[in-house]
Amino acid sequence: MLTGRKMRRCGWFCLPVVGLAGCVGDLHPHHGPAFLERRSPPPLARMASVPPRQAASPFPKEPEPPPLAELPLQPTADRETASSLSQADALSAAETPLGKTEGSSGAERADAARPEAGGPPRSASDGPPRSASDSGASLPPPAVPLPEAAPLPAAPLTLDQIIHATLWADPFLRAGFESIPQAQADALTASLLPNPQLIISQTLLPLTRPFTPDKEGGPPQLDVGIRYPIDWFLFGKRVAALQSAALGVRVAEAEFANVVRQRVLEAALRYYDLLEAKALVELAAQDVENLRRIEEITAKAVAGGGRPRVELQRVQLDRLRAEQGLREAEKNRVAAAARLRAVLGQSAADPAFDVAGDIREVSIPVLPSAEEAYALAVEERPDLAALRLRVQQAEANQLVEQRKAWPDVTPFLGYTRQFQRRAMAMPDASSFGFGLEASLPVFDRNQGNRLKAQSVTAQSQYQLQAALAGLRAEVEQAAQEVRTAAANARTVAEEQLKLAAEVRDSIARAYEAGGRPLLDVLDAQRNYRETYRLYITSRAALARAIAQFNAAVNRRLLP
Repeated sequence: MLTGRKMRRCGWFCLPVVGLAGCVGDLHPHHGPAFLERRSPPPLARMASVPPRQAASPFPKEPEPPPLAELPLQPTADRETASSLSQADALSAAETPLGKTEGSSGAERADAARPEAGGPPRSASDGPPRSASDSGASLPPPAVPLPEAAPLPAAPLTLDQIIHATLWADPFLRAGFESIPQAQADALTASLLPNPQLIISQTLLPLTRPFTPDKEGGPPQLDVGIRYPIDWFLFGKRVAALQSAALGVRVAEAEFANVVRQRVLEAALRYYDLLEAKALVELAAQDVENLRRIEEITAKAVAGGGRPRVELQRVQLDRLRAEQGLREAEKNRVAAAARLRAVLGQSAADPAFDVAGDIREVSIPVLPSAEEAYALAVEERPDLAALRLRVQQAEANQLVEQRKAWPDVTPFLGYTRQFQRRAMAMPDASSFGFGLEASLPVFDRNQGNRLKAQSVTAQSQYQLQAALAGLRAEVEQAAQEVRTAAANARTVAEEQLKLAAEVRDSIARAYEAGGRPLLDVLDAQRNYRETYRLYITSRAALARAIAQFNAAVNRRLLP
């Protein structure tokens, strides 16, 4: 204990010293509470398989706080681990909207391989991944730059490679993923205990004259006290906030899984657009080549006097129009490739970019029943899971606002040192005191926020009902689009296309021999071109309808 004179000299110096001492625990990497451990972010497959919950409130009247070790907290997000998705993560996430098999269950998808960044996949029996705190390494600063996107595989790319690259490098997904660390940070904030308040004051100091035994005053005294609120423990305020924040993390994961579903669907649609554009370029090039061959035949006939010159001019006009169509088809192919590369997060020029596959190889599927598809969509769709979790979170927020209506309770304990020797010619004296401060919720009992929380809960329930009704319409519409596209694809079969090619070639040979007029040749060429174009566009429409149906039910039901 310092003497009175020394204490008066260094009294104000104690404040920064105490504040600095309180920060030592945060500065040292090997100290601090257990919940400051970083946790690896859940893989996309786990996010997409958030199980649906009932709308009923899961909270008892006096809930117990969950163990801090079970909270999905991530106070300082490891950007390199959280943002760089490994190949197994991306492929397992790709199965969310388009790659799930019908026999896989939600538990199997949730316990799928969880590889860490740059490492091999982890099995379900390996336990949770080790954090930086477990290995004794110091926590990195929060502002770690995001890793560069992985380079694309060698062209041409398959659909699975397109989906993997989208999950790895799409900046839209990388930005959406940050909502999960933000929700985890909110959960961390809710788990922190309130700070105690340290009060140091020097009072009854002489102002106009010194205090002496003849002219008493004061005596000067030093008060040191500590205050700590306990209403968060008495009335369950912290427990309610923890439950709401933990549900907020699950909501963020489900919403991000829905973003993944939508972006994978967009990548698949852009992939089929590019395949269609490539097939149309081939058709346009074939049309130009056929017209050039007819032009050569007609030119020879005109030179020999067997055909009028007007026929040659007409063929030349058709050939020029075909070349213009070829340039338009090439422009559409370049635009489709650019749109696909934008989904892949590629901004640099890549003239060699190409995709593998043939749009003409799309098979006609067999649709499941509407009730089966709707029931599967209700179970699997992450946006519905997010809405269910939002209902639970709204009910948890109701509990939070109800607990806030209880008073603020703050006990305190203090020490007082009175410096009486100079002022009163008496020995200095020490004493202590304690007490309790509490607010009186007479007027403000958090009525407004409680009513608002009730309204938000009702609003969340109505939004869930509206989403279920909209999902029924979406699934039925997607199924009908598949039926219509399949019917259109059946009308233009390969036999029909082969027959049109045979008619075109036979008429061209007859024209070369002088047995058919030019109009028949051009009509056969146009008939073949339109049939082939319809064949390509119908297969592309069927492929896009299948992708949209799989995304609507969040399962690859159709090949």
